[in-house]
Amino acid sequence: MSTKVITVATTDKVAKALSLMVKHKIGSVIVVDKGKPVGILTERDISTRAAKSQNLKSIALKTAMSKPLFTAPPSMDIEDAVAAMVKKDIRRIPILEEGKLIGIVTERDIMYWLVKVAYEPMLPEDLKSLLQSRTNAHALAR
Repeated sequence: MSTKVITVATTDKVAKALSLMVKHKIGSVIVVDKGKPVGILTERDISTRAAKSQNLKSIALKTAMSKPLFTAPPSMDIEDAVAAMVKKDIRRIPILEEGKLIGIVTERDIMYWLVKVAYEPMLPEDLKSLLQSRTNAHALAR
């Protein structure tokens, strides 16, 4: 999982979320209400609204976010995380511990884990070092 999760308040505008997504080169932000995760704004949410010609920048996140938010504990097995993503047609799972947001598992995290586990012995050294730097940065959980 990635432990650096960017959050925005339900009262913030989509413009702020977009700015943060661009700045941090991420595909989503977690929307919180009084510190509690209640939704997520993703690239898919933005593109869907843009296709409907909605003026996104001025919309409050509480109306633009996807909800309800599917979350998981840090003890969730990676196989269960993948199954949940497929079943729910989602690409990210926020990880909560005792109600506190501690990370997020994304499709990219799963891909890095899969490549590392399944192909590590056969990987070229340059790809191994790249994966190692990514997994150090993302601390993939099992």
